[in-house]
Amino acid sequence: MPVNQPPTTPEAPSEKPAPNKLDRFRPEMPNIPGVNQGNQDVSFPKRAASGGGPDLQPILQIGGIAMVVALLGGAIYWFAMSKHRGATGASTDSDTAAQTAQAPVLPDSLPPAQDGPTVAATVEQLSKPWSAKKFIYSDPITHEKTDAMVIRLPGGVLWAFSLKGPLGDCELELVTDVASLASKYGFRASHPMVVNPCDRTVYDPMKVGELGGNTFARGEIVRGSALRPPISIDVKVSGNSIVADRIE
Repeated sequence: MPVNQPPTTPEAPSEKPAPNKLDRFRPEMPNIPGVNQGNQDVSFPKRAASGGGPDLQPILQIGGIAMVVALLGGAIYWFAMSKHRGATGASTDSDTAAQTAQAPVLPDSLPPAQDGPTVAATVEQLSKPWSAKKFIYSDPITHEKTDAMVIRLPGGVLWAFSLKGPLGDCELELVTDVASLASKYGFRASHPMVVNPCDRTVYDPMKVGELGGNTFARGEIVRGSALRPPISIDVKVSGNSIVADRIE
C-alpha cells in the first residue's frame, strides 16, 4: 500500500448540467430582452409583492370617491324634486280651493221659474191692419212654451192665438195673398186668412165661432173639417207693449 499517495477527494460537480437527450427536440428560443438566455425560462415573471406592477390602491380610492359623489348628487336631486312636487301640489290645491270659494253654491233643486205675462210685440210693430208678429207664450201655470201669433185686425182689434192646431201638431199660418188662398185652398176671400196646411182648413179672423155651451172663439171655420177655431190667447195693451197674459 503506498504511503505517500494523497487521499482521493471527490470531484466538484460540473457547473454545466449534463445535456438532456431531449434538448435536440426543443425549439430554439428567440432572443427576448429581459429573458435569461442561460436557463431559457419562458414563463412570465411573477409580480413582485411591492413595486413589481401598477399600484391599484389610488384607482380604487378614486372610484370610491366618485361613487360617493354620485350617491350624494342623487340624494340631493331627489330631495329637490320632492320639495318641488310638494310646492306644486300645494299651489294647485290652494287654487282649486279659491275657485270653489268664488263659485256660487247652488241647491240641489231650484224652484220653478215664475212665468208671468209675456210681451208679444210693441204698439209700433202692429201699427197697421193685418200686421202680425210671432212670439212665444209661457203658461204661468203649466210652464208650457207655446209658439203663438198676434194680429192687428181692421178697427184696432188685437187677436192672439196658438200656432199649434187644435188637433195634431201642424203649425197654423197667416196667408195674406188672397190669390194663393183661392189656388191652394179653393177659398175666395177678400182679406187674409189663417190656414192649417195639413188638413187645409181655413179660419176667418174677422168672425167668431161657437165652441159650445155659449162659448165663442175668434177664427170661425169657413172651409175644412176642423172641429173648432184656433186656441186663443188674451192680450192687452200696457204702455207701449202688447202683453199676452192668459191662454184659453
